[in-house]
Amino acid sequence: MIKAIENALKSMGQRKVLFIIGDHLIGKTKLIKEFLKNNYGEENIHKHYIDVGIYIKDRVNKGYLDTYEIYPEEFKADAEVFFKELVDEKYNDSNIIVFDHMEFLLSEKYTGWIRILDKKAMEENTAIVIVPSEYKDSLPLRAYKYIEM
Repeated sequence: MIKAIENALKSMGQRKVLFIIGDHLIGKTKLIKEFLKNNYGEENIHKHYIDVGIYIKDRVNKGYLDTYEIYPEEFKADAEVFFKELVDEKYNDSNIIVFDHMEFLLSEKYTGWIRILDKKAMEENTAIVIVPSEYKDSLPLRAYKYIEM
């Protein structure tokens, strides 16, 4: 499977976003971390891998949780800001980033995150997004490369 990831990355055109799609607990994260270890060294995995769910959770002020429950559209707006900041921050250190645990963005049928990644991926950067199978149909897969596990 690592070879399939390497081949997909080498064959990408202008849109350098790769989706890794598979069921929960099938080993998507383990596979991508092995890919990163093989290509960048174990000591550099943290430069290329981000758990987006934990990042957003850490950014959300606990006082806002009640507000988000009442006004969920405010969370969408704030999540977009947080995600853009994350993308800008991570691409300062590396030109290939793996985004994992993005269920909160996928479940909202919010596509702003794809536009943010697409813009960065057109600037000589590459994004790999790990996606659970149940969100496959909400992705614009005809425009991007993807691998199903």
